[in-house]
Amino acid sequence: MHTLTLDNTQTIRRLMVALTCMLALMLTASISSPANAQQMSLQEAMAELSAAKEQGLVGERQNGYLGVVNARGQARAIADLINQARRSEYTRIAEQNNIAVSDVEAMAGKRAIERTPAGQYIELDDEWVVKR
Repeated sequence: MHTLTLDNTQTIRRLMVALTCMLALMLTASISSPANAQQMSLQEAMAELSAAKEQGLVGERQNGYLGVVNARGQARAIADLINQARRSEYTRIAEQNNIAVSDVEAMAGKRAIERTPAGQYIELDDEWVVKR
């Protein structure tokens, strides 16, 4: 059996402080890392989409998918998650109607651009423009 002396107690205390600091640094790194942005759920992305469009972070593309206009905040995570869901839905619709996925994407892109309100970004001819 070991007896704790003042030296051992101080060593343990220093070790605990060092471990606490290390855990705090790891937590800070995980919160601020880009990988954490991917932890957003599809429902959260959908809830943030309108604000992201209004802030000029994402816009509609002619290919039926969202594009990142300005990669601030969660813009990329929002676009990626919603694009994954759109891709699945376009594939389902294409299979159900025996048409090419690219045809569904083109129709969806045209419709999304038509429905985009003035003041938000759309991509035309590979260039981002504010819809008027």
